[in-house]
This record gives sequence, C-alpha cells and structure tokens, in this order.
Amino acid sequence: MWRQAVLWLAVCVLGFGAGAVHQWQTGRIGVLGDYAYIVDTAWRIAQGEVMYRDFGLPHSPLTFHVQATLIRVFGFSYGVTAWYCTVVNVVYVLLTYGLVRVSVSGWSGVALCVPLVWLAPHCIYPHPFYDPDTCLLILLNLNLLQWVATRRVRAVVAFLGGVTTVLPALAKQNVGYPYVVLVVGVVVWWGWLRGRWAGGRGGEWSQEESKEEGTEELDVVGLRWFGAGVAAGVVGAVVWLGLTCGLGNYWRWVFASASRRLVGLVLIPEIYGNYESWALGGLMVLGWWLWQRKGEGARPSWVATASATLLLGPFVVMSTITWLCGGLFVVGYNHPLLSLWVPVMILTLVVGLWQLPSALSASQPVRVMLPWIAVILTFFSFLSQGHTKSSYGVWALFVLMVASVVRVRNDPWQLLICWIFAITLTLTAIPYVYRNIRLRYIDRRGKTLQTVTSGSFRGFTVHVPHLSNFFELLDFVTKYIPESEPVVCVPQEDPFYVMTGRRNPLPMVIFDRTATPFFPEDIVNEAERRQVKWVIVKRVLQIRHLAWEVEGIPEAFSEKYTTVARLSGYDILYRID
Repeated sequence: MWRQAVLWLAVCVLGFGAGAVHQWQTGRIGVLGDYAYIVDTAWRIAQGEVMYRDFGLPHSPLTFHVQATLIRVFGFSYGVTAWYCTVVNVVYVLLTYGLVRVSVSGWSGVALCVPLVWLAPHCIYPHPFYDPDTCLLILLNLNLLQWVATRRVRAVVAFLGGVTTVLPALAKQNVGYPYVVLVVGVVVWWGWLRGRWAGGRGGEWSQEESKEEGTEELDVVGLRWFGAGVAAGVVGAVVWLGLTCGLGNYWRWVFASASRRLVGLVLIPEIYGNYESWALGGLMVLGWWLWQRKGEGARPSWVATASATLLLGPFVVMSTITWLCGGLFVVGYNHPLLSLWVPVMILTLVVGLWQLPSALSASQPVRVMLPWIAVILTFFSFLSQGHTKSSYGVWALFVLMVASVVRVRNDPWQLLICWIFAITLTLTAIPYVYRNIRLRYIDRRGKTLQTVTSGSFRGFTVHVPHLSNFFELLDFVTKYIPESEPVVCVPQEDPFYVMTGRRNPLPMVIFDRTATPFFPEDIVNEAERRQVKWVIVKRVLQIRHLAWEVEGIPEAFSEKYTTVARLSGYDILYRID
C-alpha cells in the first residue's frame, strides 16, 4: 500500500508539473482567433442560442457547451478558461498513468508519464479546444472500463460508467465515434461472446478469487452492465440532439459539412508513406522481437544490448538532433519530435498483430485492446490535419502505445528502457514547446509581448500590436456604435462579442471555409436581411492564413458599405439605409 501511495504521489507531482507548464505557457503566447472561436461560440450558447439550429459549426458540441457552462456560472473571464486548461492537464496525466500501469507497473509506469509534463495538450496549445477534451474523456472512460472489468462494482456504477462512453463522440466526431464502436466491440466480445467461444466460466467467481489489482479474472456481469450504459448513453445523446437542434441539422454540420476538413486520400501517403519512418519502424520492430526472445534459453549478452539499442535508437537520435541542430527546426512543422509518431504506430501495430492469436481469449480486455485503441484513434485523429497539427491533444495515446510495447513482466531491462525513453522524449519535447512549433501559424514578428493587466481579459498575452489594436477597436465601438445596433466582424479573429456582451447577428461564428460554406454575396445578403449597418474588417491578422479564408468577403461588403473610420488594425464600414 505504501509503495502504491509513493508511486501515485510521484505521478501527482508530474500532473502538477504539467499544470505549471501550462500556466507558464499562458504568459508567453495566446491565439486570438482560436480562443475567440471557442468563447464567442460558448457566449452564444450561454445567451440561449442552439448550435446547428440557430448557427452552424462543423464540430461536435461538447467543448462549446462546457465553456458556456463556465460562463453561466462564473461569468466570462480568461482566467477561468486558463485554469480549466490547467486542470485538464493535471487530470490528463493522472488518467494516463491509471492506464499505463495496466501494462507496466512500478516506476516504469511513472517514467512513461514524465514526458507528459511537457506534452500534456495545453502545454503545447494553451486554450480550450476539442482535441484535448476528447482525449481526456477517452482516458476517463477507459479507466472506468478497466475498473468495471477487473473489480466487483455495483450495477449502477458500471451502468453510469458505460454512459460516459458517448462523451468523446460529442466532443470530436472523427475520434469519438470510432472510439464508441471499438468499446461496443470490446464489451460485446468479452461480455457475451468470449465465454461461449472459449467455453469459459462466464462471470462466475470462485471463493478464492478476489478483485485485487493484477487479478486475471474478468467480471462479465459488470461488463454487461457497462454495455447497457453504453446503449443508454447513445440513446440519450440521440434524443438530446433531436430535441434541441434536430438530427438533420446535426448531420448536416457535423458530418456532411465537416467532411471537407478531412485530409484527402492523396495526402495519406505523405503522412505514412515516408520511407524513413518505415525504416525506423522496422528497426524498432526488430529490437522488440529480439527483446522478446532474449530470455528464451541461453542467449548471448549482446542480444539484450542490441534489442535496447534498436528500440531506443530513434528516441536518442531525435533528441540529439533536436539539441545539436535545433535552429534548423525553428521554421515550419518538421520537428524531430513529430517524426516519432509513425514509427511508434508501426511498432505498436506489429505488436498487436503478434499478440492477436492469444488476445481474444485473454481475460483483461483493456490491456489487450490498448495498443489497438491507441493506433486506431491516432489514425482517425490525424485525418483532420495530419500528425504535424493534430497530435498536440493525443500524446497520451503515444505513451500508451509505448507501454503496450514494453509490456514484459519481471524484466530488469524494462525499467531501464522506460526511463531512457522518458528522458530522451522529454529532451525532445522541451524545445518543441519552448519554441511553440505547433503555433507557427500565428504572427510573432513583434519584438515584445503585450499582456492584458485588468478586466475580464486579464492575463491574455500576444505579440505586439494585436492587443493594442483590439482595445483601440473596443474603445471606438463603445463611443460610436450603439449597443442596440448589430455588428459583423470579419473574419472575427478577436473575442469581440463576449468582450462587448453583444450578439452575433449572422448564423455563423467564424469565416473559415469549413465553418462557413457560403459565398461572399450570400453573407452580405444575410447581413442586409438582418439589418446590419456596421461591419468591422480586420486588416492586421494574427492568424495569417485567415486572409485567404475570407477572400472576397471584405470586397463584397465594400461594394455596399462605406468606410467611415480606419483604425490601426481595422476598417469600420457603415451602410446608410
């Protein structure tokens, strides 16, 4: 008991470390457009508008509803959303460890969680977003599934645990829905079919058996109640969506519209077709194969050394490259850390296939399915924007893949391999986070930082001149635009509506080509129909690629609206009816 307490204490230190890194990160960088996308949408929901019915978004609703709830309870405050992200980081690390110790135990499990101090989602990306929320909910549900499958719990607890399975689907569709399908398959096989196929004892218990950690027995009854909860959660989600926004609207925006955002089939070879990644993956597979066989009979001592070298070589090399040639990776997304994803996925897939003959008859469903779940969900996550832009929220899956690979009980080499992995990956992650490689799409040409020092936006930090421009706009709006008159912001890169307390008059949130499948003329006509007289066009953008996202929209408004003021970063357009 004391040993487990010390291990959990160490993991808690790692979790609070991840939270501290996020707090440090909030004082270094902020993304106005991404933050506005979340909180302005949440502001609309908090004011009573309904997603997909009153306004469209190509994303699942949960993240926006969570932030709307925080706004209703605490009012709008950047500090509240920042602390929400900090808590997510801490819980993220704790839940990852809860699953890591299914595969490895002791200090090996603690070691695998060390890189998450820097790779927890909000260390890389400082604002609330659906990728981190989805992975957090997946980790939570897998922990509940492991608990129900290996311990005797009450039926109502197992049932409620099953209900949470649907939450990842409500957070991000391309990852959450495949996860629900995978869990349903696990529950059906281990809860109903496995006993008949293997001629096992089903869910009965002998008097000598207990539900302690490490027991190989399966609680079929609890698993069946968990499955009932999954079914109830799916039905409840369908009913809720049907009664609020309508299933047709939900399908139109979350699937039909969002499908344009997926990586095309022609780009998949660019993600997985790199021969260097396959070569590294092949070397790691060879190292794993040697490691599995080094304990069989009399083996030369070099076998253990060779296996460890092949397994850990890519991590050591990437760490060395990062520190010796770090300046080469300052621009763009080609950071050595990201090149580790595909080789580890290849290794995990081979390990899963190798163990497949015995997997279906095993009595630990979560332990057996972790490598498959991690690889499959990672693949679906990368369908959004590839591994360079989609991996920031799913590093826990990377850790779980490694844990599944090094799962060899009572092996003295396991601890050494886990700690070398932890140290090298952490050394590679620190420059990746410090240089904000993931956030290269924002403008950081300003030499100094600006931080809001008062008000509800206190603590938000960006490079000059974006905050000073934004507050100049807020002063203008306060002086010259009555609160009763609707205002349209193009491309709505700033949290304008939540800061001013106004309502967005258009049925869209941001002028992204996926989020707004309307032609510029349609947008102007809708603004006229809703009697919009004021239009704010932002000239100095922090997210530079929004310039082509809104191509044609400012020109369409300029044809019918007159420029009445020109601020440092904005043009103010007005139309006299």
